[in-house]
Parts: sequence; C-alpha cells; structure tokens
Amino acid sequence: MAWNCSWEIHAQNRNKVCPGASEAPELYSRGFLTMQQIEPYPPPVIMSYIFLLICLCGLVGNGVVLWFFGFSIKRNPFSIYFLHLAVADIGYLFCKAVLSVMQAGAFPGAFPTYIRFVSRILSLAAFLTSVSLLPAVSTERCLSVLFPTWYCYRRPKRMSALVSALLWALAFLITTIHTYFCVYIAPGPSWGGCTHMDIFLGILLFLILAPLMVLACLVLLVKVECRASRRHQSSKLNNVILAMVSVFLVSSIYLGIDWFLFWVFEIPAPFPEYVTDAFICVNSSAKPVVYFLVGRDKKQRFWEPLRVVFQRALRDGAELKESGDTPNTVAMEMQPAVATS
Repeated sequence: MAWNCSWEIHAQNRNKVCPGASEAPELYSRGFLTMQQIEPYPPPVIMSYIFLLICLCGLVGNGVVLWFFGFSIKRNPFSIYFLHLAVADIGYLFCKAVLSVMQAGAFPGAFPTYIRFVSRILSLAAFLTSVSLLPAVSTERCLSVLFPTWYCYRRPKRMSALVSALLWALAFLITTIHTYFCVYIAPGPSWGGCTHMDIFLGILLFLILAPLMVLACLVLLVKVECRASRRHQSSKLNNVILAMVSVFLVSSIYLGIDWFLFWVFEIPAPFPEYVTDAFICVNSSAKPVVYFLVGRDKKQRFWEPLRVVFQRALRDGAELKESGDTPNTVAMEMQPAVATS
C-alpha cells in the first residue's frame, strides 16, 4: 500500500519502491488523478463494491435532481448551475462505477483496458467541471448580495448558461492537454510534461478554486447570514451553497494532503488512492442530500413532494412569505432575479 512504500528521488525521475514488490511492473510517481497505476496491487475487492454502492446511490440522487431542475422546476440563474453540477456529478459517478465493475471483475483484454482509459479521462473532465462550478455559483451569489441593483436589472440573462458552458469547455481542454502529456508524450517515470500538468492541476484546485469559493462563502456569512441571524431569518439558497462548499472541502482534504506533501516536501502520499477517490465520490453523491435537508420544512409532519423541497431550496425569502413573515432587504432585492413557480 501507499504507506508501506518508500520513494527514491533522483535528479530526473522518481521511482516508487515497495517492499515485497520486486516482481511488480515498474510504477510511476503518484500524480494528481494520474492515468497510470499507482500501487503494485489493486485495492481490496470490497472497496470496488463500496465504490459501486456509493456511485449507484449518487447516480440515483443526481438523476432525481437532474429531472426536477431540468424539467419540473422553473429555472432561475442558480438552478442552471445546480443542473450542470448534477450532470457533471453523474458523469463522474458513472465513470467511477464503470471502473469499479472493471476492477471487481478483473476483465482482461484490450477492450476493457480501453474502457478503463476512456473512463479515467471522462471522470477527470467531469470532476474538474464539478469543482469549477462551485466557485462560479458562490461568486454569482456574492454578486447578487453586493450589487443587487446590477444583478436584478443589468445582469446578462444567459450568464449562468454561458459560464457553465465555458467551464465545461475549459475542463475538457485541460483534460485533453493532461492526457496528451501523460499518455502520448513519453509515458514513463521521467515524464516531465505530465509532472508539470499534475502540479498545475493541484494549483488550480487547491490554490485558486478552493480559496475562491471559501472567500465567496465568507462574504455570504458576513453580508447576509449575520444580518439574517439578528432577525432570526436565513436564506436557504445561501445554506445550500455553504453546505456544498463545506462538503467539498472536507471530502477533498485527503487529496489535497497527498498532493501537497508529495509535490512540496517530496513525502510519500499517506493515503491510498482508493481512499481519496472514495471521498470524492461521496462529495459528488452528497449534493442531492444537501438540497433535501436544506429545502425540507421541519414543521411538516409528513413527507413533502421532492419537487416542493427542491424548489424551496432555491428560494431566497419565498419561504418567509409562505409563513407570513416580512422578507429582509436582500430577499426583496432578489425577488426580480429569482423566478418562482
């Protein structure tokens, strides 16, 4: 396993040496979501079934979200982001489910190898899209709070769709470049281009996107939530964004530790690959649960329709009107921007 392996750092390559694995094929240094095998032996078979169970639950949950946000609930600027998030998470979970089936079945041959290769590429593209959408939706929410007049009257109507499409395109572009350097250009232990791409991906995720979404959440806490707490009111849309960012930060901490220790201090990754992958799968599967927990009405004794729950999770102040309260200033300013059904 990863914690039983030592690293030999040379001037131009990094070789992983594992006790008792002298007959194993030559391994490459642990990269960020690398295309190559990391460990001399596959993870335990039970992990493949755990992966498959998590992915199936996440596929069902995100499929329900995709149906309601895409066809049942009237769209607004934030539901478009959540719709693209569901598509990205479905793509990632489906690819991981395919890889789990391949791993559990140990299918030999060229075609299963090709399926694994394609699944890894598509899962990386879907993961990058999902992560980049989080700072996009949190940043737009901050704009709606800091500049309510501009957001209500001067914001481009198709900005959410254009930003989402741009993020999809950038994710596939980065994945294509990553695949080109890591697979087609001198694959081996001394591949410099792939090393640079791994470093770039880590910087992009942990030093750019993650701080951006954290900064946006801090703005929401200071500008909106503190004011709402004094009035015993809270925006469910803000709670959804804060909860999704929190889940991502918690689930990606293991991957961040692995990347930071290896590329900064050249210390072997302390966590096996399947541990970090499992937490990323949990992150992709948890968003429907967040929508449900935030959108549900605790006063209801019986189960509400999921459409009502998801619709309430997108509203900012509409639930206050339903209870007969007076919405706060931010909610009043957001009414023209958020469509209600």
